[in-house]
Amino acid sequence: MNKILYVVLLVFFAFGRYVSQYKHSIKPQFNSFTSKVMTGYQGWFTAEGDSAKLGWHRYAKDWVFTNKVSAFDAWPETKEYKKLYKTPIIDSKGNSTFLFSSNDASTLDLHMKWMKDYNIDGAFIQRFFLALNDATRDHQLKVLKNMMKSGRKYKRSVSVMYDISGLRTETDAENVINDWKYLVDQLKITSQNDTPYLFHERKPIVGIIIAGLKDSPSNLQAIKKIIDFFKTDKNYGNCSIVLGVPFYWRTLNNDSTSNILLHDLAKTCNYIMPWSVGRIRYDNLSEVLNIMQEDKKWCDKYKINYLPVIYPGFSWHNAVSSAPLNEIPRNNGELYKKQIKIIEKIKSNNVFAAMFDEINEGTAIFKLSKKPPSTADMRFISYESEISEDYYLQLLQKLSEYLKK
Repeated sequence: MNKILYVVLLVFFAFGRYVSQYKHSIKPQFNSFTSKVMTGYQGWFTAEGDSAKLGWHRYAKDWVFTNKVSAFDAWPETKEYKKLYKTPIIDSKGNSTFLFSSNDASTLDLHMKWMKDYNIDGAFIQRFFLALNDATRDHQLKVLKNMMKSGRKYKRSVSVMYDISGLRTETDAENVINDWKYLVDQLKITSQNDTPYLFHERKPIVGIIIAGLKDSPSNLQAIKKIIDFFKTDKNYGNCSIVLGVPFYWRTLNNDSTSNILLHDLAKTCNYIMPWSVGRIRYDNLSEVLNIMQEDKKWCDKYKINYLPVIYPGFSWHNAVSSAPLNEIPRNNGELYKKQIKIIEKIKSNNVFAAMFDEINEGTAIFKLSKKPPSTADMRFISYESEISEDYYLQLLQKLSEYLKK
């Protein structure tokens, strides 16, 4: 056989084998992670009577949900939900109260519709390392599938973000890797026709949070194994990595580990996302601006994208009784607006909004009730009467329009 023809055929068959092994779409619907507002999505709320059969998961505190005990501080506005469930809470007027379940496709569809209505580009679906194989696994898989379905419907992107809190060993790392393989092989999240999964330059975006927290240390070598897999595996890899890090990751102090390996990991990733929830307060906004400017310079130096996190306020009194109610108040959106001003000053390309539905810690940016129920033993943060239930969605809509200019 002609040598040139032989070489051509060899290359052709080698390339054919590579394509057949590669698991991700080569023509994704969303192929750019630039000028985007993405939000985090928990999707972990279930209700007594839904198909998850988990009871009041995440509404309950240690699986207890009564007129005196709960684990969430912000009450959602429920007027638009197609299906609601009667709770054990009776308000001060003696009326029954009702809440949604994330297990219902109609709930997720409504949330995706809101994202479209307010020009939020999509959601990072949280997958918790410690829950990959527990009783909630089927529910979380259902949430992911329904979010993908609604993402396709409303043309919103979806990405997986692994919360690796508690990850300690190489075996733990393998559990995350095997979960990704399952999502790719069985759910085909990155290869379905017209998949809404978020790509950047034909590389699926995968989040890993939070590496290097001082108070919740994870094994950085095990995290490195996960990152290496996502970047280099010939079948499941070639991904772009969003690495969540402590807010003081660059200086390796305060909430961060002092281990310089954290910087080495950061340099291998595509996006750095410093976790600002609880760190940004009214009294340190000028310091925050300086920190974010220096963070961005560091990222620019190593050709890494910077992904800042903003949040509206914080409260987890019902879950942690020693914590004050409304610990970091929203003040009619003032804290959020000041953070948005910082985003504009540092000229960030993308923003992560924490979180869409996180009512447990009072960071939810979806529609909240202006008249939450209260009992003698349990209180919820009072949503400001001066603003509308969708005020934070409106602020994100304006930010999205600004980024896209």
